[in-house]
Amino acid sequence: MLQSEPATAYILKMYPRFSETFIVSEILAREAAGDRIEIFSLRPPNDPRFHPELARVKAPVTYIARPKSAEGVWETFGAAEAAGLAPAVSRVFTELATMGPNDALQAINLAVALQNRNIRHLHVHFASTPTSVTRLASAITGIPYSFTAHAVDIFVDTVDDDDLRTKFAQAHHAVTISAYNLRFLRRRFPDVTSRLHLVRNGLELSRFPYRDPRPIGATVRVAAVGRFVEKKGFQHLVPAAAELVAQGVPLDLRIAGTGVLAAQVQSDVEQLGLADHVRLLGPQTQDQVHELLESCDVFIAPCVVGADGNADGMPTVLLEAMATGVPCISTAVTGIPEVVHNGRTGILTRPGVPHLLAQAIRRMSAPSTDRVSLARNARALIERDYDVRQQAEKLRALSLEARKVA
Repeated sequence: MLQSEPATAYILKMYPRFSETFIVSEILAREAAGDRIEIFSLRPPNDPRFHPELARVKAPVTYIARPKSAEGVWETFGAAEAAGLAPAVSRVFTELATMGPNDALQAINLAVALQNRNIRHLHVHFASTPTSVTRLASAITGIPYSFTAHAVDIFVDTVDDDDLRTKFAQAHHAVTISAYNLRFLRRRFPDVTSRLHLVRNGLELSRFPYRDPRPIGATVRVAAVGRFVEKKGFQHLVPAAAELVAQGVPLDLRIAGTGVLAAQVQSDVEQLGLADHVRLLGPQTQDQVHELLESCDVFIAPCVVGADGNADGMPTVLLEAMATGVPCISTAVTGIPEVVHNGRTGILTRPGVPHLLAQAIRRMSAPSTDRVSLARNARALIERDYDVRQQAEKLRALSLEARKVA
């Protein structure tokens, strides 16, 4: 049955995904602004942990099948024929044939799933597989698409420039999450980025009430949160902790998260004799992360650029810490200097140097540092630039323009 109110479809590789709280916040803000949203996920969720905010999302979720057998392939083409899409599939068959079989078949299944829903615009997060699938589904259905470019989808060495150029060229518009990304992409693809816009990942500020930082007690309590992968830089934070402990600093460092480097980081903790000073907390829910931020004196995001070019675009938890009044330390990687202004909204240091991280922690915990001013300035910046309601309005306006050509 055709829906009467036009909708925007969000095409996501996996929904829900525990680490992608910024997408949930964005959808909630767009729904609050009056948008009708439908979610299409290319993969079923594989994580038993879910954030409570998911319960507030009104959008229905459709999971797009990936045929596992020859019979399933024929069912995909049969569904396209029944939906009247066979001529369009034939028209783009050459492009479909250049894709991996799963992506090509999901593009057809997505096109079929979009029928009779009054969906007038497709928006995708990440310029990788989800945009590849959506671009072809758009070509089949005629529904315009857009995408948000983040970090891993544009920075890593394996990104295919020709493929990404085609995605920019065929999209109604694209957005990216930092001014750094905007400059990077416009320099790299000057001929196809005239419709690329800055739309930052925002926070629901009502969920992050501010308080002035408390005076530091007898122990300096430092927190870090993220996946244990190279770009998060935890492999440099542990040696920094060892330096501080060797200098007699009473330190309590807690790192929340999981990932491929967790065992190595734990081994480093043990080899450096830091078991009484550094704790790896494992994966934490959003409520647990909030409790960690509430209890710490300093939040640190020691990000680096990985050997393959991968880098953080903008760590959401860094924005959350700044919003709640936790004095923050981070590194000059991609868009992070847009929020951490050294000496004004936090402390910014060079990435990948444990000694500099140790110095930054000492500086942030020194009595001479005006931690309250840093925290208040940080909150003001978050309110100005990272209110998800403002960012959702930008997306809504772009979506309305896209709907006009659908």
